[in-house]
Amino acid sequence: MGVRGSGDAMKAVLRRPVPTHPLAVPPIPDGFGVWQVRRVPEAPLGYVRSEHRGRDLAYHCYAHGRDDAGGRPWLHTASSLNSAVAWLLQHESELGAQRRGLRPEPEAWPR
Repeated sequence: MGVRGSGDAMKAVLRRPVPTHPLAVPPIPDGFGVWQVRRVPEAPLGYVRSEHRGRDLAYHCYAHGRDDAGGRPWLHTASSLNSAVAWLLQHESELGAQRRGLRPEPEAWPR
C-alpha cells in the first residue's frame, strides 16, 4: 500500500487549487510554493514557503533578510497561505525591528 497510498496522496495534493492572496507574490505569475508577502514592493514583510506533509500542506513564514549563515530566519508555521499572510501582517512592527538586524536579501524579487 505504501507506493499506491503515496500516489493517491500526491494526486489529492495536485487536485487542490493553487492558493493565492493579494499580498502574496510568487516569483513567477501563478506560481506555487513560495511567495513574498508585501503591501508595496519596496517594503516586503517576509516570505511564505509551502511544504507537503502527507495530504496536508504547511506554510512556513520567514523573515525578509539573511542571518549570519546566509539563510532566512524561520518565524512561524501556519495551515494555510491566508493564515501565514495574516500572521506576518499581525507581526509587521516586530518584523521591521528584526529586519534591521539582518543582512539584505541578495536577490531581487519580481515586481
